[in-house]
Amino acid sequence: MNFISPSPLLSPEPCRISWREQRVWLVPLLAAAGMVVLIASDSNRSLFLYLNSLGTLASDVLWQNLTVLGGTLAGLTMLAPLIGRRPDILWSLALAVILATLWVHGLKGPIDALRPPAVIPPELLHVIGPAHHYGSFPSGHSTTIFTVAGILSLYLRRSALIWLVVAAALLVGLSRIAVGVHWPLDVLGGAFGGWLSAVLGTLLAQRWRWGVSRSGKWILGLALATCALALLISPDTSYPDAIILQRGLALVCLLPVFLLAFSRSRL
Repeated sequence: MNFISPSPLLSPEPCRISWREQRVWLVPLLAAAGMVVLIASDSNRSLFLYLNSLGTLASDVLWQNLTVLGGTLAGLTMLAPLIGRRPDILWSLALAVILATLWVHGLKGPIDALRPPAVIPPELLHVIGPAHHYGSFPSGHSTTIFTVAGILSLYLRRSALIWLVVAAALLVGLSRIAVGVHWPLDVLGGAFGGWLSAVLGTLLAQRWRWGVSRSGKWILGLALATCALALLISPDTSYPDAIILQRGLALVCLLPVFLLAFSRSRL
């Protein structure tokens, strides 16, 4: 049975990656250039203070809802509707997530950079939610959302949609500055590592096809459905004003899974 369903928005399987395409190299190149500029100009702190204060012009509720989208469970759950339809994309995502995890946890410990609440006086800082102090670089939320955005961008057919996905990922990254727990350098580092993880994960998925085998489809589908279920029942209330969004996202993304299971049971 062919699980790949045609879509006017997504490219057919397999996804062909060419390093000549802007969607492959532009985001990590810009992120790397931004990091170099921040380090060379020593403007990481001043840019953070400016963006953090600018964030107060918007609602704290808005930033809470944006920032939770960069959580691991939320990021993975967003692609749960593809279960049973595009196992090639989910396999790319699975490999990319492994690489992204190595990127984040491989750097956080050795670098051990202090976060803004640890070094900036409270009167100069606007913090929403928990005021984390350690493990600043790179931003895990930014890495997650740019991994998901990178995967989608590699499979989307229309450039307008790609830019929309990138803009949404950037907003989630900026939310980490708005809630006061990450420097601009951390967000750029997350964008760099997350996007490259998406590209490399997709390249690996093209060469190692286990994820589109019968057993691979079921295991990946079950894992992703478990993530959505965990998001639905998660007791984490770090950002209480975003609980409804998290629960709603989980329900919306679990619905196609339940419909798929129901249709198979009737076969």
